[in-house]
Formats: sequence, C-alpha cells, structure tokens
Amino acid sequence: MDLEERKKRILILEDNPGIQNLYREILGRHSYETAVFDDINSAIDSLKKEKFDLIILDLQLPGQDGLNFFEQLKTLNIDAPPVVVCTGLASVENAVEAMKKGASDFITKPFTMDTLLSSVERNIRIDEISKKITEIEMIRSILELNKIIISITEIEELCTSIIDLVYNIVRPDVALLYIKDNDTGRFFLRRTKGTASEFNPSINLSFDHNSNNDIFNRISENLFEVKLFGKKDIVGILRFYSREKIYDDRDLHFLSVFGTLIGIALENASLIQQLQESYISAIRSLVNSLEAKDVYTKNHSEQVAYYAVAIGKALGMDSASLESLRNAAYLHDIGKLGIKDEIILKKSFLTEEEREIIKKHPLITREILKPLRIKKEEMEACLYHHERYNGDGYPEGLAGEKIPLMARILAVADSLSAMISERPYRKKMEIKDAIKELRTNAGKQFDEKIVNVLIDVIENLKEAE
Repeated sequence: MDLEERKKRILILEDNPGIQNLYREILGRHSYETAVFDDINSAIDSLKKEKFDLIILDLQLPGQDGLNFFEQLKTLNIDAPPVVVCTGLASVENAVEAMKKGASDFITKPFTMDTLLSSVERNIRIDEISKKITEIEMIRSILELNKIIISITEIEELCTSIIDLVYNIVRPDVALLYIKDNDTGRFFLRRTKGTASEFNPSINLSFDHNSNNDIFNRISENLFEVKLFGKKDIVGILRFYSREKIYDDRDLHFLSVFGTLIGIALENASLIQQLQESYISAIRSLVNSLEAKDVYTKNHSEQVAYYAVAIGKALGMDSASLESLRNAAYLHDIGKLGIKDEIILKKSFLTEEEREIIKKHPLITREILKPLRIKKEEMEACLYHHERYNGDGYPEGLAGEKIPLMARILAVADSLSAMISERPYRKKMEIKDAIKELRTNAGKQFDEKIVNVLIDVIENLKEAE
C-alpha cells in the first residue's frame, strides 16, 4: 500500500477511560488508527514492535510521571514519532519541561475537537516533511560522496574529505576513520573529528573475519561501527561515539550504502597510489640512467632533493609538502630525456640554438609526467624551476611570488647543486663562492628569502660538523 494511502497510526498514553473513548471517537471518525495504553511500560513495548506516526501523552498517570516516558523513548533504537502532550496539568513550567524533553506540541484539557485534530494533523505533516528533507539530504550527501570519489584520488586528501562529510551528516560526538594496513592486517587510526572528554579511542583495531560481517554494528551503548568494504575485503572502518544519538532504520540503510561507497573509494585511491609510486620509481630509475650517462651530473637529483627538503623544513612545511618537494626534486630534469645526447653531454659551451633546445626540457617534463596525475604543486615545481624572480626565466616568464613556492625552492637548490659540482667547461665552486653567487643573484634570479634560508641551513650544517 502506498505511504499516502496508509492510515496514520496514533499511540495514546492516557489513563482516563472517558478521554480514551473520546480519542477513539474523534480520531477514528477522521480515519486515524489508535492504540490506547494507560501505563508507560505497555506503551514502550508496543513502540518496540509497531510503527506509529504520532504519540499523544498525558503527563498525569497512575503512580507515574508522564515526563519519564521521554527518557524511555530515547533508549529505543527507532525513528521516534512526534509527541503531543495533552494534559490537565496546564502550566508554563510543565509546557517548558515537556518541550525540553522532546515534545512537539502541548495542548490542555479540556480540549476541543478542532484543537486536537489541528495539532495531530500539523505534527504528522511536519514530521513527514522533516523525513523527506532528511532523505533529500542523504541523497545529496551520497551525490557529494560520488563527486569526491571521482575527483579525489590522493588517499590522504580522500580521508580528510570522508571524515568531514561523514561527521557533518551523522553528527556524532566523535567520528573516527581507520584504514587497513595490508602487511599487518590491522586497522590504524588515520583521521578523527570531534571531541568527548570521556572517550579514548583505540589507535589500532584488529578484525576477526569469522565475526559478524554486517556493515553496521553497535560496539557498545555509545559506540557504533560501519565496515568499509572494497570489492573483496574490508579496507577500512568508521566508528562513531555518541552520548545521545539513536540510529534508526533510515540511518542504518544510509550508512550501509555510504560505507560501501567509501570502501570502494579508499580501495581505488590505494590502487592509484600504488601505481603512482611504481610510476615514480620507474621515472627515478630513468633519472638515474640519465645522470649515469654524464659523470658530471651523477646524483644531481639526489643532491637537489637534499637541499630542497632542508629548505622546506626550515620554512616549516608539513610532511606531505616535504614529500611533494622531494618528488619534484627527483623529477625536475626528467624532460632532458627528450633532448639529444650530443647536446646534453656536450663538453663545451652551448650555442644559442642549443640553449633554446635545452630550455624546452621543463615542457617535456610536463608531458612525461601528465599520465602520472601527480599533485599540482609537484607538476608546477618541475615546470617552473627555471623561472627567475625578476621575470627573465622560462618557460613562461613568471616573476616574484607568481612563481610557485616549491619551484622557487627548487631553483635555489638546483643552482647550488650545479655550482658545487664539476662541469666539463668549468671547475666546481667552493661552497663559500657558491653562497656568494647566490647572494649576488638574490632578488633577481632567486627569491631572496629562500636564498637566506639555504645559507642558514648550510651554516648550521658547518657548525654541526
């Protein structure tokens, strides 16, 4: 039967037989089904077994305070219907207390038929609209997750987006995301959001494959778990700690769908990361092959990476940015693979025409790296590391801080490495002479702040020796 055709069902908690019959008469005449109880325990038992669209509650029951009903209602794992308090104990204090406990409306006895029907119809309708809005919000969230899955393939960024989105939807006190370590089979905590002083989350979890495989599980009274399944196995676990939140059937269905989508997203991101690492490893091997051709440039990329990361650390970069900087340092000259050996290995000064060919290597680097889909900042660092702070560099003639920070760092580290290395057309410089050259060109070829940072790094290394 369609939802709109089904009769609305109302649970009534009222001890007065005359008023019970009045409810049955008025509501029955207007096509409502009623279930009448005169004590809280019987009403709660019925709510556990049957679905109702509204509850009408009297606050004055034999030997019981009707307000206690709200406390017991919160313990049920159901989508609780709205509660209309209807009582002869009419006072501002009672009304305020009932609303604080969770009442949707408050009417007094004696009531008129119009007052009762108006309250019943209004609260059922508001509840229906609220549920529809919630369903629309869930659909919107799933669409948002699909967008994240499509657009984000970097696992750290994906983890951050997942925990933010889930936290905003589920609204727990604390949300936790665990990712499986394939070597140990354990799940390690990667992201958290929210706080609760009494809750101390586990740093890692083990999973028994013979245990319950349901996507959603209650771990304890306040702790809930959603398993994140990939195509074949569990790849992660979401946990929610909530002091008061009750998850109903709609929440469970949504979290089950959500968990499956997240699991697939994490699995795909992990596979892409593995492919990227393999691709970077292969390119590093090519870089080593390129540098091995020329005794003068051997280990150049290693040296550039060393100085670039040292600068990055001194600037306070986080670990992810330092890793990107290290990758860019290794890859920045890969475009020279596309230039003839007789130019790359020439033992005398290059002609103007040969220099113009060499200047194309950042563009060639970009083309080589495109299939890798590396981070934007890594690609920009490789592409722009020959730009000059005064705008006289290549390939685009960027100037000042329009040159990305990582590219400015690479420019300084790359030049230092070149100056202190032997070249076929000149002897290597002493470190003090290289520093002098960097200072001379600070503000023209190089970012002066980065030059000063590198000099400080070098001075500190000398002191440590």
